[in-house]
Amino acid sequence: MTSSRKNSLSFCLLALAGAFALASCSGTSSSDDGGDAATPADSNTNDGPTLYGLSVGDSCFDIVSAAAGSNDGCDLGVADTVANMGAVGSTKLVHYDMATATLTVGTAGSLGDGVVTNNMGTLLREGDTSDSQMTTCTWHQKDTSVVTLTATNQFDISVTEVESNFAAACTAPPTGGMCTSTWTWTMKKNPNKSPTSNPPCSQ
Repeated sequence: MTSSRKNSLSFCLLALAGAFALASCSGTSSSDDGGDAATPADSNTNDGPTLYGLSVGDSCFDIVSAAAGSNDGCDLGVADTVANMGAVGSTKLVHYDMATATLTVGTAGSLGDGVVTNNMGTLLREGDTSDSQMTTCTWHQKDTSVVTLTATNQFDISVTEVESNFAAACTAPPTGGMCTSTWTWTMKKNPNKSPTSNPPCSQ
């Protein structure tokens, strides 16, 4: 796969507008940063797991690292650094809707959206997409992303992406017409960048 496809693909898939609220599932926080733990209103104990929060609305989250064991069959550069035309070290748009407890990762939910409760959730995205540098090259894409909050405004996201049904215009489709990439990123909110920053969050 060409480096231009790696660059455009890896970030036409990951786009979001997000500054999360309580991914821990409660809508009781009055904090803009959603840092309050979601605990039952009638509970005065500290028993049970710690529930972490996410800032409400749109935020920029850094891809801090990629866990060992990535299988990048679609050549997206998921474990490569930005210096090597990869994703690690870049910043992604993330959105959290407190009213519905819905988390969206990537621009237009390129890595999926879904409900997050008790620090965990599964995000889904499926549909057709295209290469930003060659719009006639289209394919079908399905992403399943499992999110686990590990601290306030920080989470691990384990993604499985399947690409298929490549158009004839695609110059370097995968062998057999289908590919799968699996990886896990650690993502953390960047307090110094916003969706309106210059430059803004990448896709």
